[in-house]
Order: sequence, then structure tokens, then C-alpha cells
Amino acid sequence: MSNKQQQSLLPAEQQLISEVLALYAFTSEWQGERNQGGMNNSTFVLHTRDANYVLRQYETHNDQAKIAFEHGVLMALSKTDFELDSPKPVSSFSNETYQIIRDHITGASKIVTLFRYLEGVNPVWDSPGQLLPLGQAAGQLSSALARLELELEPVYPAYYRIEDAYPLCTPARLLEFCASPPETLAACAEELRQLQHELPGLFEALRGMEQLPHQLVHGDVNASNVLVDQEGNVSAILDFEFVTWDLRVMELAVPMSDMLTMDKSEEWMWQAQANLIRGFRENVELNADELKAIPQLILLRSLDVVMHFISRMLEGTDEPEVAVEQIVKLKQRIDWMRMNEELLRRLLTE
Repeated sequence: MSNKQQQSLLPAEQQLISEVLALYAFTSEWQGERNQGGMNNSTFVLHTRDANYVLRQYETHNDQAKIAFEHGVLMALSKTDFELDSPKPVSSFSNETYQIIRDHITGASKIVTLFRYLEGVNPVWDSPGQLLPLGQAAGQLSSALARLELELEPVYPAYYRIEDAYPLCTPARLLEFCASPPETLAACAEELRQLQHELPGLFEALRGMEQLPHQLVHGDVNASNVLVDQEGNVSAILDFEFVTWDLRVMELAVPMSDMLTMDKSEEWMWQAQANLIRGFRENVELNADELKAIPQLILLRSLDVVMHFISRMLEGTDEPEVAVEQIVKLKQRIDWMRMNEELLRRLLTE
């Protein structure tokens, strides 16, 4: 399913997997390994006599409403003409696509899901030309999601409603951290102090975004969430965990944002951005207001990641170094946008 590093199972993990498979009425022998990757879930690759599967144990987003909506989207998407593969939850004999079990390590209740295994690996961006098919894939997905009709309501707020997304790291608290960086974030204290003067303008730029076209949006199409086949063609889009009702144009702004801090030359990056945009617009026609909003939405994506990982730091889920890295990237992207926004806008309107 990906090229993430794998490791053997602990006895408690073997017991957990055996109990889950029993709920799906599996009787054949199995082998498995843990996938090292993903910040929000524990993932295991399972091999049975008849087929291979991926078992996901939800960790930080262990919420039935969120998972029910994610699975509703996946099941509806599987019935469309969307040409790429996407995760397909396996239904148990009780016709449920997820199970609630007890984690034998922590004793807590956890939600687990069994998915069909998808062949492929995560891509490595060696050539800017590879970003054309990524843009095409994001556009194809956007077009398919726009046609879905679901009874369930999404749980996650839209990106631009960032004041509702992170109760532990609200915009006000983030600005407090900028004014007086805590010891845990001392490694990026200078970046935080500079952001104190730059973030209010970004928060203000989000006003009026609710007027732009909305639809269901995956919101995280990047190298870690797509698979390519042996020829390098994009074959699948993964991890629909954060799918929600959001700005249509975010499906393009997210991968564009992720391009900005790659260890590549400026020429490489501009070619990659042009390919992303061209590929996406083969399938989705964006209006002038959406194109105008992209520079701010690129920064919003990075800001959202910062608030997400500061929240995880405050919860004790991640070490501060993870948040520090994202804070530095946000500052770098803001600096880049200050120097290059005009050129980016010309690229978007070509």
C-alpha cells in the first residue's frame, strides 16, 4: 500500500488483530507487520491465504461520527466512475465497516477498520513533470466528490474556519505564543516573534472566503496520501480521514503549499507548480475569485498544520520538535509569498 518502513508485531498487537479478524469471520491463518508512518493512526498490513488487507486503528481521531462520515464518502465514491483506486472498507458479517475494540496495551476503547490492500508506493518527486499527474488526480477526485450526495453531515470544519478547528490552539492563543514563546518552542522563538506581526493579516484575509464555491474536499492530496504503480502513474488516493465540506479550490491549494518548502531549486518548484495547476484545471474550472484566493489559501494550509501540531504538543501526543519544524516552514512560506505573490498570480491566470 505504500513504501513506509514496516516492523514486526508485538504480542498485544497480534492479539488485537486476531480479535478484529474474528469479527470479520476470518478463519484462515494470517501474517502481518506494522507500518511506520501516519501521525493519527496505527496501521498494520495483513496477509491471508486469499487476499491482503490493511487494518487501521484510529488513535488521535478516535471518533465514531468522523469515521462514519469518512466511510460514507468512501462507499459513495466507490459507486462512481472515479478512475483511481481509493480505500474500500470491508464490511463485517454484521454489515459494519468499523469495529470498537479494547486496546490491550492501553485498555482504552479504539475504533478499527479493515480495508482492502491497494498495490503501489508513495511517489518521490524527482522531476517537476511528475506533478502534472498529481494535479490531474486531485482534479479528478474533486470532480467526483462534487457529485456525491450523502445523508451524514461532515464533522470537520472548513480550513478557513480555523477558529473552530483547534480549541487548544485558537488564533488568540497562537498569537500569545508569538508574543511570548514558551520554553517548549524556544527553538523557533525568533520565527514566532516575527509571525506575531504577520498572522493578523492572514487571519483577516480569511474573511469572505465563505462566498467561494464549496463542495466535499479531501484536503490532503500529497505524496504521502497517493500511490503510484511501477510505471510511476498515480494509481490511488488514500487517507480520506479529513474529508469535509470546504472550498473547492483547497484541493489545489494544499499540494501547492506543500511544494514551497521542498529541497528543490526555484526553477524546479515553479515548473512543478505550473504542472500542478495545469493538471488540476484539466478537470476543474476555477473562477476568478478562487484563483485570486489561492495565495492566502496556500498560507492557510501551512497555518492549519502549525495549529494542528501545536495542539498535539499540548495534548502530549507529539514532541515539540514536530511543531517547531512546521512553524519554521510557515515563516518560510510567508517570506516566499511576500517576494513571489505577483509572479504566482500571473501563473494562476495564464
